[in-house]
Amino acid sequence: MNAQDRALTEQNSLFDGMDFSGIEYMLERSALRDLIPGEKLLQPELANHYLYLILEGELRVHLIGQATLEHVTLAAGECTGEISLVDGQNPSALVVAVKPTRVLAVPHDTVWSLVDQSHEVARNLLAIIAGRMRNDNSALITSHSKRKQYEHQATVDTLTGVHNRRWMNEAFPRVLQRCAIDALPSAIMVIDIDHFKRVNDTYGHLVGDVALKMMANVMSVNLRPHDLLVRYGGEEFAILLPDTRIEEAKSIAERLRTMISSNEIHSEDQVFRITISIGIAASRKNEKLEDLFGEADRALYQAKESGRNRVEIAA
Repeated sequence: MNAQDRALTEQNSLFDGMDFSGIEYMLERSALRDLIPGEKLLQPELANHYLYLILEGELRVHLIGQATLEHVTLAAGECTGEISLVDGQNPSALVVAVKPTRVLAVPHDTVWSLVDQSHEVARNLLAIIAGRMRNDNSALITSHSKRKQYEHQATVDTLTGVHNRRWMNEAFPRVLQRCAIDALPSAIMVIDIDHFKRVNDTYGHLVGDVALKMMANVMSVNLRPHDLLVRYGGEEFAILLPDTRIEEAKSIAERLRTMISSNEIHSEDQVFRITISIGIAASRKNEKLEDLFGEADRALYQAKESGRNRVEIAA
């Protein structure tokens, strides 16, 4: 080992706070490796028998199953391979050189000899492992949080804050099946704003968005906790009412219709109201969501044909 490599090795965190000259001789069986950019140093499918001390360059760590997502970057003075060396398992991550990188590969038996010989090495190794585990836990928490955020964004309508059609296609069949198993009645209603194009043409799309948000809010706060509300189209909403007979569903629909028509929407110096039409269908045993939805949609069409601002039940 030349003077430069010796100086770089001595600066590694494994030898922090100790007299390196006292254990330098124990590294005689260690080998220097030069890595080119993109070269893999550690792989989950291959066993590892070395602790790698990074002398120059940079390594990037990727979690299993996330090879395209950077987990952490390691630079000169750090090391890698310590956890797989200690637990005897294959590496839990892929480690790749980012740029030309020089490492010192310390064999596993040399590592244990260093630990036996020096309390400082043992302490530093424990600190390195503890820090790595702490960083991994933090990364997992962050990853989980981001995943939940993405899942939320994928299933919630950004304008109104209620669930969207994607969520409906997963949640509605599941709730319908549970009601069928428990022999409970259920109903679905589809809701459409009357003459919504006229609202947009008269007051503008921004005011139309205000109307949609008002409508979603009125329905959200006046439904029961177990009712499922979604916006599945432009001005179209759907509500699944578990454990609800058709008579009760109609009463809920009439209450929502009345509340929405009584809410004023202000646009600069103009004040207007919107009305809604609602179609309702009662579920039948083993009925598919699309069939039930079709029945409610035909009832909605009948409500519009009969003058709008009304509730109709599927025959």
